Amino acid sequence: MLNRKVICVVALLLVIAVSFGAWQIWLYLNLLVIKEDFESGFGEWEYDADVPLDPTNPGQPVAWNITRLTDVVYSGQYAIRLFIDGSQDDGTIWLERKIVASKNAQVSVTMSFWLFSEHESFNTLAAVVAFAGVRNPEEESDFEVLGAANQVSGWKQYKFETTVNTEANGEVWVALGVSVRWETVMTYYIDNIEITVR
Repeated sequence: MLNRKVICVVALLLVIAVSFGAWQIWLYLNLLVIKEDFESGFGEWEYDADVPLDPTNPGQPVAWNITRLTDVVYSGQYAIRLFIDGSQDDGTIWLERKIVASKNAQVSVTMSFWLFSEHESFNTLAAVVAFAGVRNPEEESDFEVLGAANQVSGWKQYKFETTVNTEANGEVWVALGVSVRWETVMTYYIDNIEITVR
């Protein structure tokens, strides 16, 4: 009688261990990790913007650019500089890329990155924003605010987590950047992006 109970308990423990191991293997095989430090160009990242027109230059958008530079870096030799003329108290600029994940599935997207602010400010000069979804972001309203960009003088890590329901192509678009909240010219730097999709 005792031996039968012991055998049943051992068998149950083996089933649980095998199931847990299979689940861990499934998670590992379905885990996608992307790291970007911009040491070899922009990689698969592109840049985009939703900015207002410049009243001093009719028909033209306000000045903005996103460039790869060496003057301020978190690690390595390169980082990305985001510059925008926020004098119109409006405008969002960002980096974006497409990722191929599981098709027709609910996937968890986690994105972390480091942002450099030249100055700490009690005013919110700009917001740090992020996005993940099945479409290419095109407007400021597509983004979620992660916090103020001027929380510290120097580097600060930001993190974004969400769930995306993919379609038949399995595509997930991710993006991160800054959105103007104060009427001033502003420059920030981004480095060491890490994205996990599972």
